Amino acid sequence: MRPYRLTYLFISMGVSTSVEHSTDKQSEKYGISVNDDDVEVLTGISSYDLLCLGVGKGATAVYSNQASSSFAILRRSTNECILFIDIGLGSIFALQKYLKNPNIKPQQIFVSHNHPDHSGELPVYIANEALKSIVRIYCYIGIQSRLRQNRCAELDSSTTDLFHNVQWIMCQHSELCAGFVLYENDQAILSFSGDSGFNASFYKFLWTAPTILVDDRATCTYAHASFDEILNFYNAPGEQRQVFVYHYGLENEKPTFPIDSISAISPGQGIQLILPQ
Repeated sequence: MRPYRLTYLFISMGVSTSVEHSTDKQSEKYGISVNDDDVEVLTGISSYDLLCLGVGKGATAVYSNQASSSFAILRRSTNECILFIDIGLGSIFALQKYLKNPNIKPQQIFVSHNHPDHSGELPVYIANEALKSIVRIYCYIGIQSRLRQNRCAELDSSTTDLFHNVQWIMCQHSELCAGFVLYENDQAILSFSGDSGFNASFYKFLWTAPTILVDDRATCTYAHASFDEILNFYNAPGEQRQVFVYHYGLENEKPTFPIDSISAISPGQGIQLILPQ
């Protein structure tokens, strides 16, 4: 059975939170501070939306000029990007294109692993934004050194310390079967898997949230679950969930599913995140 780790990301409304380590060896809890005292949370609806920036595979952005698989979590009341999920090739331009506002910049970024379609634009973003404000990067402790020493090696030639305002927040997950559950206060609103081969226990954890993003391919590999595996697993848990499949490649390769609650998400598509019933 493939190993897995799961990260819990907490969005705390109006409360500054700190890193809190779980005693569970297969999960960790990390606080994301969101100061927004004036937000009115409606019953059943979270304060946040999910925006798909791209669904590309590793070579999609390079050969087809379509953005890599990346997402933005937006505060609905202000359209502010409070969390960037992976920062692969083409993702920053896609954010500006879909929000139609070049001034909106994410200050918190989750990087699942050190592949160009998941972290390719990280050094450019640090070089342009970290001197202006704090940039928090959530990543697995095992790849932080790869991101810093390899992916961002070009920044070491600068005469300015570009990492002065960069905060590396270590998450205890593995590169394969990696993911997180995002909480608004104490309620799960989104689960995410990134380059994650199928693992039944891992997917049971993902079922914590009512909305789930899963990395999926037509054929299963060690690093990617298959469409059939997702369909078969969906019929097993008792609670229904809304599952969105991404990382399938080109937009014209978008798959279809026989279950209404499973669908392929498209670039530019926005999803209103809901609270658990």
